[in-house]
Amino acid sequence: MKNFCANCWTNSASIKIFAILLVAGKIQCQDFGYDGDKGPTHWGEQYNTCYGKHQSPINIDSLDVVPVNLPPLEFIGFDEKPAKSEITNNGHTVMLEVDCDPQPAITGGPLNGLYEFMQLHFHWGENDTIGSEDLLDNHSFAMELHVVMYKSFYRSSREALDHSDGLAVLAFFIEVSPTDNPAFDDFTRSLEKVTSPHTTTSFDKLQSLRQLIGEDLTQYYTYNGSLTTPPCSEVVVWIDFKEPITLSHNQIEKFRALEDTEGAKMTHNFRPIQPLGDRVVLFNTGEIEGNDLNRKKWAPYDVVQAHEDRTTVKVDQDDLEANIPDREYPEPNNDLAGVTESPKRGFKRLFRKNSAWKHHANSCLIVAIYLLVLCNSTRV
Repeated sequence: MKNFCANCWTNSASIKIFAILLVAGKIQCQDFGYDGDKGPTHWGEQYNTCYGKHQSPINIDSLDVVPVNLPPLEFIGFDEKPAKSEITNNGHTVMLEVDCDPQPAITGGPLNGLYEFMQLHFHWGENDTIGSEDLLDNHSFAMELHVVMYKSFYRSSREALDHSDGLAVLAFFIEVSPTDNPAFDDFTRSLEKVTSPHTTTSFDKLQSLRQLIGEDLTQYYTYNGSLTTPPCSEVVVWIDFKEPITLSHNQIEKFRALEDTEGAKMTHNFRPIQPLGDRVVLFNTGEIEGNDLNRKKWAPYDVVQAHEDRTTVKVDQDDLEANIPDREYPEPNNDLAGVTESPKRGFKRLFRKNSAWKHHANSCLIVAIYLLVLCNSTRV
């Protein structure tokens, strides 16, 4: 049976069957949580990368960052209303996916290349004083919004996980306001339709992504880090915007009413901060001089040396490339656990770019059934 499974798994037909079962939501191998023996302190027991040296989230010390002038971030398609929008409670968070042609994308700033939108999701705490993952001067916000992008140079988000610059996450702090945020009215109302885990609903009123993110997109902190849920792959360029979004207490309470994979209230879903280590956090001041900066290609920047005087630094591409050290990145586990795109969208994208797979026979159904039984036996 072992040899049979090994041979069949190399057959693309078996992968197709496995994808179909994933789309149906019948396989759940995401064995992690936020409390007890499945909590963050135990993630490394199953996902070795969670013990890495460049993990996220972190505390951002505004007195210990390096001010820089990076080229402007260019948001492509963020103002366009999608053909379809869906939110899903995956048992760990609630995420939004959109159907656009082409997908929204971002480039510029610290990014070397074009990054395509995959999904956005949220982290929150049991009360309004905690909930964000990154901290700012040891201050926690009530929530944090993550817009997850993958580098379009790579074939898919799964392939992007094999590269140190594979993903980019736009992070927005969310603080409590005495009044509702009207841009989130439809979103928070829709949460009542996805209270149970592994449920999905579509929006009646379509919104652009631009309506859900912050106003000031020029000032931000940026560093190289990891996914904040297993497998904790160290493949993320983090961009944390300084200006927070606001939601009312009542709007935030609707997130806490969601149920996790065990049927309990999802009162909190944030990972504690991790050591900064040898990394440097940059702060983009938003002060751009000249148009030539926007035409540069920017390399990974966590190797920028801190300047003792903390004066604003104009990053030079040649200096960056000359100082990039050789680094071995852990082999990522391809279970994204709700941090990136859903299995349905991921396999749909993969089939679209590899159309020959569509014509293979469904020859390894027994393998998929075996995996279904195995995963259900460890379902969270």
